[in-house]
Amino acid sequence: MRNLLIIIAAVALLAGCTPKVKEAITVPTQTESNIASIHIVNKDESLYKIAQKYGITAEEIIALNPSLKNNKLKKGMKLYIPIVTKKETGEVKQDTVKVVEQPVVEEKKSDAVKAAVILPFMLDKYAPTEQERMIEFYQGFLLAVETLKNEGHSFDIRTYDSGESTESLDKLIAGGSLDDCDIIFGALYPTHNKQLAAFAKQRNIPLVLPFTVKEEEIYSNPKAYIANALQTYIVEKSVEKFVERYPDANIIFVKNEHDIEEKEFATRLKESLKKSSISHTEIITDSLISMAGGGGSSFVASCMKPDTMNIFIPTSSKVETFNTLLPTLLVLKRDTLNAIPEFSLFGYPEWQIYANSNLEAMYEVDTYFYASFFTNSILPEAVDIQARYASWYNRSMQNRYPRYGMLGYDIASYFLKAASIYGNKMADNINNVKFTPTQSGFNFTRENNKGSYINDKVYFVRYSPEYKIIKIDLDQ
Repeated sequence: MRNLLIIIAAVALLAGCTPKVKEAITVPTQTESNIASIHIVNKDESLYKIAQKYGITAEEIIALNPSLKNNKLKKGMKLYIPIVTKKETGEVKQDTVKVVEQPVVEEKKSDAVKAAVILPFMLDKYAPTEQERMIEFYQGFLLAVETLKNEGHSFDIRTYDSGESTESLDKLIAGGSLDDCDIIFGALYPTHNKQLAAFAKQRNIPLVLPFTVKEEEIYSNPKAYIANALQTYIVEKSVEKFVERYPDANIIFVKNEHDIEEKEFATRLKESLKKSSISHTEIITDSLISMAGGGGSSFVASCMKPDTMNIFIPTSSKVETFNTLLPTLLVLKRDTLNAIPEFSLFGYPEWQIYANSNLEAMYEVDTYFYASFFTNSILPEAVDIQARYASWYNRSMQNRYPRYGMLGYDIASYFLKAASIYGNKMADNINNVKFTPTQSGFNFTRENNKGSYINDKVYFVRYSPEYKIIKIDLDQ
C-alpha cells in the first residue's frame, strides 16, 4: 500500500525518488512526522466525533495536540490528526486539509533534477479557498512527476509553504535550502515573486512562475519563465493571428448600447483591421434584434456580404451581452436559412465558462473564441488526467477555469521534462519540448536577450455546426 503523506507539509515531498527532507517553515518540527492531516473544528463537533471520523481515539488526538488537555474545542480551532498505521482514515470534508497518496518511489539517481515548489499552502491560518487551489495545483504537479518518472526521468522534489508574509521566504533563502536547485516553481504573491526572481537571477537558476505576473522588473529577468502572461500579450497575438487567418472576412462588431465597456481585443482589432484595409462595421444590439425579427432585411444586406465570411464580434465579454447576442444570432440563423450569407460568432476566453449551458446554440451559430488555456473534457488526454486525479485523490478537480490540477500537471510535465533533457541548455531549447497539453500550452518569446521568457500561447477554439469542438493551435 502506498505511503500516505500530507500534501501541504512544508517538507521535501517526492514523487519518483527518495525524499530529501528540508526544514519545515510553519509545521511544528516535533510533530510533523506524525501528522496525517489538519482538521478545522466545526460548530458543535466533539472530540469523540472527530476521533471517530478519523478512526482513532480521542487520546491519540490529545497526544498530538497537548493544549486540548486544558482547553475546550472551539469552532475554527486547528487540530493535528495523527497518522493511522493500521487502517486508512475515512472521507475528509472539504474544509480540512487533504491527504494524498505518494506515488510508488524508486531510489534517487545521482543525476536527478533537483526542483523546489514554493506555494502558499497557508498552514498557519484558516484559508480553505486558497488551500484548495494550491493543493489541487500541487496534486496535478505530482501526477506529472509520476508520469515522467515512468518515462525514465528522475527528480528530487522539495516543497515549501511560503505563507503570506515575506518572512518565510527570507528564512528559506538565507538558510541555503534553494542554493543547489536546478529549477524552482513558484510563487503566487507579487512580493514572493520578486524575492524568488532576484534570488534566481543571482544564483542562475531557472524560475517558473505558474500564475499571473504583473511586476515589470520580472519581465526583464532572464531567469524567469512566465507561464501565465498578462492578457496584453495574449490579446496582441490573438489580434495578429485573427488578421492573418481572416484577411478577406467581413467583420461586424456588435455594441451593447447599455454597456460602455469595450474589451481591449475589440479595440486593438479595429485598429489592425483599419491598417490592413479589412472590411468591418459596427452595429448595436437593438439593430441586430430587429434584423433577426425580420424587420431589417435591407439593413442585413448592408452589413453582411454574400461571397465572404461574415463574423460577428461583440465589443464586450460580459455574460449579459453574450446572453443577448447568442440567441439573437440563433434566430437569425434558423429563421432566415439560405436567405442570408453564412456567418460566425467570435468572442472571448470567458465564453468557455458559459459553454455548458449554451452548447447547442454555440454549435449551431458556429462560435469561435480566443483563449490562452482550454480543455475539452472528452478529449483522451483530458479524460485520462481527470480519471487519474480522481483515482489518486478520491475526489474530482474543482469546477473552475482554469482547472488548477491540470495547470499543475501541464507546468510540471513541460518544465521538468525540459530540465531533465536539456539541463543547463534548457533556455536554448524551451520551445522544443514534445508535449500534449491537457489545458495549457506553451510557446515562449522574449522582448530582448535580457528579458524573461513569456508564454504567448493562444488558441482559437471553435464550436462548429458539425457538433465538434476544435482547438486551433495558432503556432502550427
